[in-house]
Amino acid sequence: MTDYERVADALGNTTWITWCTDATLATLDDVLAPDSGDWNPPTAATFSEADEAAHLGMQEGMSVLLAGALGHGVVLLEPGLPFLGSGAQDRLSQAGACLDVGWSDFGPPFVTYREKGRVVVSFDGIVWEDDATPDQETVERWMSTTPGGLKGWQTNYGTASLMTAEAIMGAPLDEQWLAREHTCITRRWGDPERRPRSVSLGELLKHVAAPLPCEARAESAGEAPNSPGSGHPPA
Repeated sequence: MTDYERVADALGNTTWITWCTDATLATLDDVLAPDSGDWNPPTAATFSEADEAAHLGMQEGMSVLLAGALGHGVVLLEPGLPFLGSGAQDRLSQAGACLDVGWSDFGPPFVTYREKGRVVVSFDGIVWEDDATPDQETVERWMSTTPGGLKGWQTNYGTASLMTAEAIMGAPLDEQWLAREHTCITRRWGDPERRPRSVSLGELLKHVAAPLPCEARAESAGEAPNSPGSGHPPA
């Protein structure tokens, strides 16, 4: 059984997490292509390695994406600076369902659930009474259908998100998943001397379902207050 609080703590200052069902390599290629055509060659990395690279690379404006297969689709983690561009989740959800969660104080604690490219609900994970789409009643009715129920969201939106994502994906984002190697993609900004070569995103992401060999490692580079990993709702 998944220890959601331990996983939430392990995710620490991850900025965004996106779970997508029925996402294929072609889907990911289409989704990421509009954001930029320049990427560093892919590496294999565990979550902790990607997290270290992301946070050490912040001053250089480097963003990191860790992409891996999970259950019925893929999960995308942005450990530091945001990586996915505007509209990426809308495109990712065209074939199925997509849950994206603002995980830490690097961004708003926002939760959005989409199906077939349409936003079903979107809300502030802490104070949705003030920010809920389409409205508070619909959001709370949706929450009631999730594994943790409305009370789970009221207690901690991070663990409630993990439980909901597990039900959607048919597999948990657990400590075993975080410890395994997945595909890590980095992108740098503002340094022409270190500009990455332009490559096909299909090439970069072809190993999402089959992780890269151990020799390809991510380049090396706390938990924010009131984050989902705090184990209790913020005051």
